[in-house]
Amino acid sequence: MSAVVPRVGRIEFVNCFPLYLHFEEELARRGYGARIVSGVPTRLNEELVDGGVDVALPSSIEFARHCDRLELVDGLAIGATGAVDSVQLFTKVPTDRLRSIAVSEKSATSVTLLRILCRAWGIEPALQARVEPLADTLAAFDGLLLIGDEALHLLRAGVYPHHLDLGEAWNRLTGLPMVFAVCAARRDFALSDAEALEAVRASLIASRERCAAEPGATAAAGALVYDFRQAYLERYFDRLSYQLGVDERRGLDEFYRRAVDVGDLDAAPPPLAPADD
Repeated sequence: MSAVVPRVGRIEFVNCFPLYLHFEEELARRGYGARIVSGVPTRLNEELVDGGVDVALPSSIEFARHCDRLELVDGLAIGATGAVDSVQLFTKVPTDRLRSIAVSEKSATSVTLLRILCRAWGIEPALQARVEPLADTLAAFDGLLLIGDEALHLLRAGVYPHHLDLGEAWNRLTGLPMVFAVCAARRDFALSDAEALEAVRASLIASRERCAAEPGATAAAGALVYDFRQAYLERYFDRLSYQLGVDERRGLDEFYRRAVDVGDLDAAPPPLAPADD
């Protein structure tokens, strides 16, 4: 077993389950252990940038904001081409009448995506931090942006009269996949422990591939951990993409360009997609 023990961030949401179900087993096969640090996306974004973890899946907007200190880990992401289910805008009124939206404190990318979509829709609602309990948010705001398991549960509950899937809205706007998170490592870790980083990358990919080969078993395992039925999780995981291919890179480039336009990003990182032939 290697003396290097990477600190790996794990997003607590069910959408990451296929990447981590077999991860530690696969990593051990490659001669490494890991210290798993769990948390919501915004916390793990901070941990990665501040040095609390070595590898994580940061929000794609946070990767762009700190790309001078982070190294993209190729081949891994969390996204979708179309509806994603777990990034939802819930509203009491139709979209063109939105004046105020409460946003989740757990996300970074989805807030930027919402600003981009509002610009495209020609509306300028005020975005403010959500309040608790949910009844107070319902009373005070026209809409609520939620991500992850909270979004899935509220979607199932049917509390709001209207809801909009932001992954689907992005795809309709651009024709491209939406990448909500990428895999990244601290640059100093990538330079000093390249073999450990490659073991982490290969183990995440191996977990992803094993789960894709056994969708029923993966969903059944997820249902034991999260409050969702097996059949629901099998459909949900099928919507998601854990790849970072050419189309996903093009989607990221377009997202970053539009993030600059709405003022959420000072400058886009260097293009991720290859130039067209």
